[in-house]
Amino acid sequence: MLDYFCEQVSCPEIPTICAKLGNLKRRITLGDYTTPKKEFDECQCLFDAIQQRAITSKNEPLANAQFVYKSYFQVFCTLSTYLGLLETRKYRSSWTILQDCLDGIKFTGKFLDIDGRKELPDLYKLLEDYESLYPYTLFASSEYIISKSHCSICGKSMQIPSCPHIRGNLYYGEIATEVIDEIQEFQAVCLVSHPEDKRCVIELSDDNRSEEDKFAKLVKFLDLHLPPLQRFSVQSILETREREDITKVGRNQPCSCGSGIKFKKCCGQHLYYQHEKNIITPKSIVRLI
Repeated sequence: MLDYFCEQVSCPEIPTICAKLGNLKRRITLGDYTTPKKEFDECQCLFDAIQQRAITSKNEPLANAQFVYKSYFQVFCTLSTYLGLLETRKYRSSWTILQDCLDGIKFTGKFLDIDGRKELPDLYKLLEDYESLYPYTLFASSEYIISKSHCSICGKSMQIPSCPHIRGNLYYGEIATEVIDEIQEFQAVCLVSHPEDKRCVIELSDDNRSEEDKFAKLVKFLDLHLPPLQRFSVQSILETREREDITKVGRNQPCSCGSGIKFKKCCGQHLYYQHEKNIITPKSIVRLI
């Protein structure tokens, strides 16, 4: 569908849109993450003009293609925003934008054939690599009962036959969604490790570590200064290390801390600790087509 959109030479706006996206991709490749939505904002009126012309001429394939290409364009705006946050070491806020980017790729990919997804599959794998560097492993997921909703296109309930629209499908450049009007009952909040939405993270309220300590794996990775679009793998190895702040003495001798207790029953019990060692292996660079 992306190629179909670019091939519609009868629309004078399309070459400009494709050129603007190409410019954004070049800026990302060169490490320029300033004003990530500049090119997209310049194309908003062009997308609108194409959709209106498609509706007027009853050309639904063109209307749908402009929607998908717009979504594809926005993926790179979000990607540029994310890489910019990493560059400025905004660790915490970068997590939400990373999820936006992953969701954007999945959403756009639903409307594309496997062979027509261009660099999106490789880009998704790259962002999953980045996701593995964050400390978040537990998330909150809500459960509730919806009592009233309506179709975003016709306004009717999507549960009745008179609504002809299928949730998630495109109709003249609009996606049919179920708009929730009323929640009957909020049932529970579950703690899960692999939710559909990973934005609601669980953190300890008494965790007073600095951001550099909390995001230590991500910090160490960024300190390597690898190309941002280069894929990588992370192998974590646990090593047993000896603490340097404890002075070793004989097991049955008084502990070096001055407690008067035998070393083996005092600081000797905490002499060793588990250290996580991460081995980063660079892979191929994702090419923005």
